[in-house]
Amino acid sequence: MKNIFCLLISVFLLSQNLAFAQTPDSTNTSSPQALPDSVQIDPDDQNFPSTDSLPQLPRLFYNLGLDGNFSSGNLNRKLFGTRFTVNYENPASIVGFFTSPKFQIGSTNDQLQERELFADLNSTLFYTQSDLYGLVFGSYEQSNLRKINYRWMTGIGLGFRILGGKKYPDTRISMNISNAFLHEVTDFYTSQDKNVWRNSTRFRVKAEIVKEKLFVQNTTFFQPSLGEAYLRWNSFSQISYKLGKHVAFTLTFENTYESINVEGVSNAQTNLTFGLNYSSSN
Repeated sequence: MKNIFCLLISVFLLSQNLAFAQTPDSTNTSSPQALPDSVQIDPDDQNFPSTDSLPQLPRLFYNLGLDGNFSSGNLNRKLFGTRFTVNYENPASIVGFFTSPKFQIGSTNDQLQERELFADLNSTLFYTQSDLYGLVFGSYEQSNLRKINYRWMTGIGLGFRILGGKKYPDTRISMNISNAFLHEVTDFYTSQDKNVWRNSTRFRVKAEIVKEKLFVQNTTFFQPSLGEAYLRWNSFSQISYKLGKHVAFTLTFENTYESINVEGVSNAQTNLTFGLNYSSSN
C-alpha cells in the first residue's frame, strides 16, 4: 500500500510539472503567442482606444523667404526682401493664429527708393473644426515708395475652404475664399489722409504641379471702399521649386493698385523677384 501511495504521489507531481511547462510565459514577448488569449489586444475592442481617437497635438508651421531683384547699366537697381510666416493650429481649440510680416528695401542709382514694412496678426475661429470659419485680424503698414507714414487696418469676416479642407482633404489643389469688413486709417506724407470702411474679398489658390516638387500659388485681395470711389487691390503670385526637403527656389510676382494716391505716386506698383524659401513642413 505504501508503494502504491508513493507511486500516486509521483504521478500527480509529474502531471503538475507537465501542466506548468505548457503554461505561456508572461515575460516572453517575442511572439503574439507569448500572451494568454484573455489579455491579447484586439484593435476593434472598444476598451482600447485607437490612434485615431487620441487627441491631436497643436501644430506650428513657419516659412522664411529671402528674395531680391538686381539690374545694372543705364539703371542700377537693387531690391532686397524678406517675408516670414507663422501658422499655429490646435485641433483641440476653436482659435488659431497666423502672421505674415514682410520687409523690402530697394535703391535706384544708389538712392533709397523703397522701404516697405508690413506686419499683421490674424486669428481664425473654428478653422480646425470646419471648412467655414471666422476671421479677426489687424495689420500695420509703412511705405516711403507710396508716401505712407502709416496705415492701420482692423477687420472681421468669414472664410470658406472650397478644396483642401475637411470635406476634400486629399487634393493637390487647395482653394479658399473669404470676405470681411475692415476699417482703415491711412496717414499719407501730405494732408490727404484717409479714414474709410472697406469690403475685402480674398481669393487664395495653391496647386501641386509636380508631386512634392513644383508648386504654384496666388493670393488676391479686392478691396473697394464703402463710402467713396476708392479702390485697392493687391496680388501675390509665386512659383516654388523644391531643392531639398525644406528649401525651395521661388519666383515671385506682386502687383498692387490704389486709385487714390498722393501727387507724384503711381497708382500701380509691380515687383518681380527671385529667391529662396525655407519651410518647416516637408
